[in-house]
Amino acid sequence: MKLLSFIAVFCGFIHAAQAADDAAPAYADILKIDAHSHVFEDIPAYNDLLRRINVRTVNICVVGAKQHLFLMHRIALDLYRKHPDLYPFSATFDLLGRDQPGYTDKVIAHLDGMFQKGALAVKIWKEIGMSLKRPDGTFLMPDDPLFDPIYSHLEELGKPLHAHIAEPLEAWLPLDPNSVNYAYYARRSEWHMYGKAGYPTHAELIAARDHILEKHPKLIVIAVHLGSLEHDLDAIAARFERFPNFYIDTGARTRNLVRHPSDKVRQLFLKHPDRILYGVDLGFWLPNANDTPASDAHRSEQISKMELQYKSDYDYYAGKGMMTYDGREVQALNLPRSVLEKFYHENAERVLKLKQAWEKK
Repeated sequence: MKLLSFIAVFCGFIHAAQAADDAAPAYADILKIDAHSHVFEDIPAYNDLLRRINVRTVNICVVGAKQHLFLMHRIALDLYRKHPDLYPFSATFDLLGRDQPGYTDKVIAHLDGMFQKGALAVKIWKEIGMSLKRPDGTFLMPDDPLFDPIYSHLEELGKPLHAHIAEPLEAWLPLDPNSVNYAYYARRSEWHMYGKAGYPTHAELIAARDHILEKHPKLIVIAVHLGSLEHDLDAIAARFERFPNFYIDTGARTRNLVRHPSDKVRQLFLKHPDRILYGVDLGFWLPNANDTPASDAHRSEQISKMELQYKSDYDYYAGKGMMTYDGREVQALNLPRSVLEKFYHENAERVLKLKQAWEKK
């Protein structure tokens, strides 16, 4: 009996230790890498917030078909040099000169220069496939042979591709006030595809991204915004199974995840803990020509918004029981600590080689 009692007590200690290991760390104690940010202004109050709540970012340059490309790179590089722990960055490339001779050679030379300066990865945006056209008038798709030398170069260097291909499926559906992105598509009609003849479908764009992975099996693709498959968790899981170098981030899409049954979302994280990166997709953008210059009040409001977003996200991924997220009552995921550590920082550190970038500085 004494032996049985000893075994029971010992097993109790083991279970208690395992429970402690699986318990979520306190919010400020876990390193949180926002692998999808856009910060193009050096704001001391924001830098202080990131350090206070233990957040680091991957600052992503985007939109290759606008004139501000080089200004964006310059600001991102300046932020990285001033605050290397906060703002490692991802570059992008020019699309305005895509029909000119020697285009891909120029892009590759440009990207090599950005890598030498510290860029971790390269971003392509939804303009490819949804707005840009080839000389013959057809849409320039993400898997166009024009980009193959660029993808091959990234593949050879081991540099990831941040790929924002397509939009949520609801962009091809009638406007619905109950949908997640209703306000965005009501305001930005150029990205609302419903009723627009001749544009690629959502399925065609996703197939084009799959084709990139087929042609370049060693290319690391971080499909941002849940890979534009936020409506179908099974489709995300299928691509994890099919493509070993396919990853997703949650940038601006946690509010989509909470529309799914929590058990199903949790299962995706538990089954594929190494393939999902945390991201928010907020920041301080370069102003457009007609924008009102940002005020200190606006900056403070944005900083408060971002602090609330980071905390609310953590309550969803790490918390227990019911909570309110984006105005909805949802079940928190209660992810084990090991999965949280991968999701919040270890996957980004590994895939983007962040520790090497920090050590270089």
